[in-house]
Amino acid sequence: MQVCIVTGGNSGVGLMTSLGLAKLGHHVFIACRSQTKAAKAISYIRQKTANPHIEYLPLNLASLESVRHCAQLFRAKNLPLHILVNNAGIFNGNGVTEEGFELIWGTNYLGHFLLTYLLWDRLEASAPSRVVMVSSDMAVKPKKIQWDLFVQPTPLNFIPLYSQSKLCLLLLTRHLAEKSPHVKVNAVHPGFVQSNITIGHRLSKYLGLGISPEKGAYSSLFCATSPAVELVTGKFFDPQGEQMSLPILAQNYQLCQELWDKSLSWTGGKEPVAKKPINYDGSDEVWGPYALKLTQDEIATIRQHLFQQVLPKPPVKVLLTQALKSLVKFQFGSIMLLLVQCYQRQFYMERHLDSPVLFRLCQDENLLAVLRDYLGDSFNLWRSELWVNYPSRQLIPFWHRDIYPNLLAGEGKTINIYIALTDVTERNGFEYVPKSEADNCEIQVTDPFSGNHLFRVPKSVQEKVMPVVLRPGEFIVFTDRVIHRSVYNTSGKVRLSLTLRVAQETVQILPGYSPIYHQPIPLNTRSAKQNYQ
Repeated sequence: MQVCIVTGGNSGVGLMTSLGLAKLGHHVFIACRSQTKAAKAISYIRQKTANPHIEYLPLNLASLESVRHCAQLFRAKNLPLHILVNNAGIFNGNGVTEEGFELIWGTNYLGHFLLTYLLWDRLEASAPSRVVMVSSDMAVKPKKIQWDLFVQPTPLNFIPLYSQSKLCLLLLTRHLAEKSPHVKVNAVHPGFVQSNITIGHRLSKYLGLGISPEKGAYSSLFCATSPAVELVTGKFFDPQGEQMSLPILAQNYQLCQELWDKSLSWTGGKEPVAKKPINYDGSDEVWGPYALKLTQDEIATIRQHLFQQVLPKPPVKVLLTQALKSLVKFQFGSIMLLLVQCYQRQFYMERHLDSPVLFRLCQDENLLAVLRDYLGDSFNLWRSELWVNYPSRQLIPFWHRDIYPNLLAGEGKTINIYIALTDVTERNGFEYVPKSEADNCEIQVTDPFSGNHLFRVPKSVQEKVMPVVLRPGEFIVFTDRVIHRSVYNTSGKVRLSLTLRVAQETVQILPGYSPIYHQPIPLNTRSAKQNYQ
């Protein structure tokens, strides 16, 4: 009995592949999104084969976190892995994955890449073992890899993304085939199958077109089990189990390596080696880390609420009010930012004004105690900013300081608070220039709206920058003299953080450059509650 995983093994070709493996007496794991559909498939397979060794693994390929969880669940069973069939896929769709990648490519290719990567050592330890990539004859259509399409929402013409995803599976097949002599990796084209992948595929059965799911599973089962291919690797097979010619792009070793390297960056690959916590002692005008009073469970609840209830929903009333005020007062900077914010549907500014959950976070007792140490007993919250950094993105690539001379006036201290709501690492957070190197950075340009300077940081200085590393619920404070920028997110995970701008009461907040301008809110418990209500 061999241990097998079939992604999308609950229906169509995947179900017939799972059935075929079960008939051979193998232990089959059906990995898919729906537990209900998986239960029906498991019941069907057990009835047909009398094989009790059929199990379910939860897997949503459009979520890298779900892929990691699936791999962890399987590894926890302490079983070998002899056969991995990367079968699941979608033909059409619209949008992005949970990590912000194009939906079709992210589901068909990137999710499978990470699953295979995370289980590769188990496959090698269980050798001889096999991996089957369910590709398509449409993989031969692309003339090049269109990298830029992978980090954008699905375009109106989605077919090129399907072709690109299937081509990438062939490139991955070729690369993995070179990695180990003990794991045989091949790809298949199942043919035009009477499946449920699109309406056309569903109707094909009644029109006498295509082949049945049973026949569509033949090439997958052939590559997974046949002695005829036990020594064959890196090849592409048609529905009858005959070898097909690989497209020219899939024969380009350098391109295979480039896709592999980019995929590792996009998904985060293995977790980085744990580092000792960094203490920021103030020598660079950064202090911390400090911890909120909230527990990890409370932080997780807040994080889920922000992702599901706050970030996707625009603060309509506040936006309309601010738009009218900006038009009346001819505040063009604010108007422009409002338009950009609405166009991009990124409503991250001043959400404490419409989210009681977020506002309570701003009033955390431990946070207020730290602010009193730096600012005294009287201080105002004049801006809040939620920052969501998706993999393969860099929020603010420019080196800058948060001084805001066009927004603030008067004498008094200001401070910035950076709160981690997910893990913040050197691969997804931000970095800053040590104070001793700040004089070596020249002003490159000045933002005309905020007045903040953008700096040119020499390569020799960039080699000395310090990362900010925090666990969920930890925070640092830093002054307006710190030169910093966000980093390109190579963690494979979405990073969520909250930045609060706080100033002493003597500092005047000027309107004109804020998507949502509001009166500063005193951050002491009684007056803050009265102001908010």
